[in-house]
Amino acid sequence: MDKALKRTLAWTGIGLLILLLLVVVNQISQIFLAASAIHPVFGTLVTLLLSMFFAVIFLVPLFGFLQLRKPLELPDETNAEAYGKYLTALKKRLVRNNYIREANLSFDENLELLPQIEAAHEVLNQETFKIIKESSSTVFLTTAISQNGILDAFFVLTNLSRMVWQISHIYNQRPNTKEILYLYANVAATVLMAREIEDLALMDEQLQPVINSLIGGTLGTLVPGATAVTNLIVNSIIQGSANAFLTLRVGIIARKYSSSLTRTDKRLIKRSATLEACGMLGVIVQQNSVSIMKAFVTASRKATIDKTVDRIKDSANKTGNFVKDIFNKQ
Repeated sequence: MDKALKRTLAWTGIGLLILLLLVVVNQISQIFLAASAIHPVFGTLVTLLLSMFFAVIFLVPLFGFLQLRKPLELPDETNAEAYGKYLTALKKRLVRNNYIREANLSFDENLELLPQIEAAHEVLNQETFKIIKESSSTVFLTTAISQNGILDAFFVLTNLSRMVWQISHIYNQRPNTKEILYLYANVAATVLMAREIEDLALMDEQLQPVINSLIGGTLGTLVPGATAVTNLIVNSIIQGSANAFLTLRVGIIARKYSSSLTRTDKRLIKRSATLEACGMLGVIVQQNSVSIMKAFVTASRKATIDKTVDRIKDSANKTGNFVKDIFNKQ
């Protein structure tokens, strides 16, 4: 994590803590005045008990956080001793991993350690791929159908946070708070780096043939005269695809940070994650777009039938009123 970001987060946390302490002190002083009005001894006793209670609430989590071990950070690969210790510590973590045990993957002391760790990470990468694919498909379907900006943003943010949490528990099944925060901070810093225009251009290259094949080959066979809903469907697919693309990229970046055995520049990580996400996006859109189209087609047919029924009823009412008028005149 960058030092500037660390300092910013530290000062922000200190500021919030001071503000919270001022609120607590103010509330305790008001309780002291109210209790002292009953009896001075009672006021002192209540104040001491409340002070001890809040001290425990604040200090226990603080001491617990400070005692947590540091995240397992990558050393410089050129430092053979530090890198060897890192691989050994990583091996101890992987040996306890349930996914590695289920794959019957064991470490041989007579073989080189680095290739064995890479093989173990490949097993975990496959598990991560399932989570990334499931999360991106869910985001695509939900945001494509919802079409509600605020709810979609909240859902995507929640889904991304949950996905990174799941990925962190795949590679390290007992991560502490510092390790999780370290992963979240690095993923966020990498995702927010400015390359959005180029990323959107790459995404468009993947979406164009998929949308053309779906709209041209499927929609016309489902609904006669489907031109009226084509724009709505295309907009929904594009919106869902943009959110799915973000989900894919965040998941891949989290995977790269969790499984990387060498130090890599954030720009290279994001670039490779963008290219990999583009490759996966076409499959996600292809697999889920038919469901989107069928939902709109069903709604369109229902709306058309309801409209036709309403017109028939209206015509029947007008005809009945006309006939009544004729008989009334006679």
